[in-house]
Amino acid sequence: MMRVALLGALAGMSIGVPLTVQAQGNTPTRPQGGEAYLRGESLEDRSQYPEAATAYRQAVSQAPTSVAAVLGLERVYAQLGRLDSLLPVLDTAIARAPRETAFRIAQLRTLRTLGYSDRMRAAFEKWRHDVPNDPSPYREFARTLIDAGFTASADTVLREGQDATGSGRDFAYELAQLRAAKGLWAPSAQSWREAVAHNAYLDQAAIFALAPTPDSVRDAVERALLAPPPTPQALHVAAALHLAWGAPRAAWEVLKTLRADSAAVAVWLDFASRAEESEAWLVARDALVAADAARPDARVAARAATDALSGDDPASAAALAANAERTLDSATVARVLLPVHVRALGALGKPADAQRVMEAYLPYLDPGQKADAGRLLAMAWVRAGDLDRARQMLTESGGDDPATEGWIALYSGNLAGARKALRPAADASVERLSAVALLERTRADQSPDMGAAFLALARGDTLGAAAKFEQAARTLPDAASLLLASAARLYDARNADAQAAAIWKIIVTTMATTPEAPEAELSWARSLRRGGHAADAVTHLEHMILTYPESALVPQARRELELARSAVPSTF
Repeated sequence: MMRVALLGALAGMSIGVPLTVQAQGNTPTRPQGGEAYLRGESLEDRSQYPEAATAYRQAVSQAPTSVAAVLGLERVYAQLGRLDSLLPVLDTAIARAPRETAFRIAQLRTLRTLGYSDRMRAAFEKWRHDVPNDPSPYREFARTLIDAGFTASADTVLREGQDATGSGRDFAYELAQLRAAKGLWAPSAQSWREAVAHNAYLDQAAIFALAPTPDSVRDAVERALLAPPPTPQALHVAAALHLAWGAPRAAWEVLKTLRADSAAVAVWLDFASRAEESEAWLVARDALVAADAARPDARVAARAATDALSGDDPASAAALAANAERTLDSATVARVLLPVHVRALGALGKPADAQRVMEAYLPYLDPGQKADAGRLLAMAWVRAGDLDRARQMLTESGGDDPATEGWIALYSGNLAGARKALRPAADASVERLSAVALLERTRADQSPDMGAAFLALARGDTLGAAAKFEQAARTLPDAASLLLASAARLYDARNADAQAAAIWKIIVTTMATTPEAPEAELSWARSLRRGGHAADAVTHLEHMILTYPESALVPQARRELELARSAVPSTF
């Protein structure tokens, strides 16, 4: 709701001010101000700010120390540009409830918004006079100054607060903010470590504040956070920072030191989810393995194995599935672990082993599960090159899977059959999208060469697949440029620079009007720059930008051009 959003914006410099806390710490079930307050809240939600202001003023007149009513009036006055009218209301509220922190914070906030620096300082002085030895005035005034960019003044206030209260712990959060604002990253991390140790909810603030840490001082920040004795809160912040800095493995190295209890399991599962979002699959796998070891869970084990597959480690996926199967009942294995185990064995080129595993659990599969497992097993036989066995598995499982049938047709070189069965899908893999694009480019019904190329790719033979795509380009002229581009991408992925460059040159010089020409020239230029031929890269990038100005790749080409030009030695 608008009311909540406005409150968040107005109260951004204070942490955890409860909306319904009343003067002197009373917390009734409904805000003071009665029906007038509820009417003001309703009008505010409908963006009827003048009417809401009238209702809130009535509520304040009935209950001058109602925090909810005063803050409601602040929000609508901010919308109406009438914050100066709030100051007398706050003066009255503070006079009646001098220890109510929410009123003091609202007063500082309002004076800062209005630009009344002298009055803001005077309000702070009165507050600390009224509540001697209380750290709140110093904390809130320092936060106000930090938000306004007055870091030197904030530093002075915090020092005064430490002297007045005889403690630095009460100001850890503000010191952390201040040091981060001044670029004192390691000292800021020290303060954040202390702040989160006593207030775990500040972890997200710590992560946000320390995320911009420059590369050169990140090690120092980590050392400050993990200074002995390490705390779970500091470990969590350090791990999250490593994720934000693009170092998921380092993040896990931090978190794996947690003692394996229920709290650690929750942290590890949360970390695994965030690692999966970053596609750090093997790191996510390791976190899930640790969580499953501490608190066995078939779904967690299956998820770990699936992440291992996504991270191109089918061996560990198969091992994880096999280990979990030893401790679980057969029905659970069949329902949860069997699919990933069959996939892993298929990826390892062991379809016979996959078939033995599936047959062991057939009695526990319902018809739908049996069909699903049959499709997975069929693909395992496909990857082993035994297309006849794959067709047999589809038939025996009773599954009707056009996609698997389409792949079998494609691997056989039956382009017409593959074209009917393989269709674009929202969740399609890169491999499937590539196949669909090539099938749509050519009108040919048969191509053993193209089928062999995709089969080699399914088996993990990248260079063999690239060579077969090149060969297919000679027999499928209507798709030649896309087939050659596919070959070049595979060569490039395997660092076969000479073969990739030779193909890019062919596309650029003899197929300049094809959709693949801009990509080929951009890729060729990148390869030249990486190889130390910056001047040649500049020539190709300039040609690409001028020749294909409507290409979606032009922004990338411009960035590459800047890099290439900066690498060309100056002639002056």
